[in-house]
Amino acid sequence: MKRSDDDLPAGLAKVDAIRASGLTIYDTLLENRPDLFLTDNQLEAVLTRFFVGREVAGENRTRSKIAKSLVAEALGYPVPTSFPKTVPRFPGQDLDVSVQTRDNLQIWNQEVSPERRYVLMRPDESGIVQAVRVVRGQVVATWDRTGTLTSKYQAKRIPGRTGSRLVVDRDTTRFREVLRPRPMSSDEVAGLGVGDAPKVGALLPIADVYERLLDLVGQTLTPVRPGQDRVRGELLQVAVSEQLGLGAHANPGSWPDVLSQAIEVKLQTAETVDLGMVLPSDAGPAPDIHPLLRHCDARYVVAYGDVQQDGSTALAAVVVTTGESFFDEFQQFGGLVSNSKRQLPLPKGLFDPE
Repeated sequence: MKRSDDDLPAGLAKVDAIRASGLTIYDTLLENRPDLFLTDNQLEAVLTRFFVGREVAGENRTRSKIAKSLVAEALGYPVPTSFPKTVPRFPGQDLDVSVQTRDNLQIWNQEVSPERRYVLMRPDESGIVQAVRVVRGQVVATWDRTGTLTSKYQAKRIPGRTGSRLVVDRDTTRFREVLRPRPMSSDEVAGLGVGDAPKVGALLPIADVYERLLDLVGQTLTPVRPGQDRVRGELLQVAVSEQLGLGAHANPGSWPDVLSQAIEVKLQTAETVDLGMVLPSDAGPAPDIHPLLRHCDARYVVAYGDVQQDGSTALAAVVVTTGESFFDEFQQFGGLVSNSKRQLPLPKGLFDPE
């Protein structure tokens, strides 16, 4: 998600609060002090300001310790005299730090955590930092070209269930308490960006989401070439955004697909639903939505479609549910099989100016 002008001042305010709190990098924040947990964009904005133009040089181990020490300083924490081998190295902010002098990321003796933030710094030949990027584990996993690292849960609809369905007519209790969804006018919804962070009182209730998306049934998505399933899925995301009445579509490139409404979108032209690295019912924190919310509080839209001869997709049914109730309509099969690989090639252009 592209950074906004508000990310740096908001992040620096949290840094000041962290400094005043006396907390360490090992103190849990999401449960105890969610107000001090920096969002990905705030984290990247703060560290970019602190590091770009600063020297981070030395041998690998020395350089790594210098970088971690400076990250602690940048975020307002007291700098540890040493960094115990915790996973991750900054448990409070759920982040690891890597200085990338080369175009591969090394992850040692641990699996990629979907929600962990990986702080990647790119220095020049003199050790002067040129750029900083903050990337989630679920994105890092997609950089594996061998398919050995990416892990997926899978599910299918419970036998006998067909057609469109609203699985549960109310959002989760915590979702309602924290974000307070409410019926909204067309003008109000049109003022929301697809990739905007959810705002309290600016989300449609799940029942309203379902009612608006029912009109997708019978629509046809633009034709795509064989093998372009990802493009087909992005077309559905655009259609969902338009059907909800949101402003101009922008793909946030991370979970969930329609961030401002906390909605993950799945297009099914086959029986198997790929769920990615985290189950919809997972009760782990989902700070992308809100520091106090969990993955299971998100809403899921599963649209079923039939691919036509011309490459278009005719939408036949829409299922809407919370993550918490996902497995009231779907059944998981298999487990999560994960094979770790220690070196991942960085995508071209990762450190290019935005």
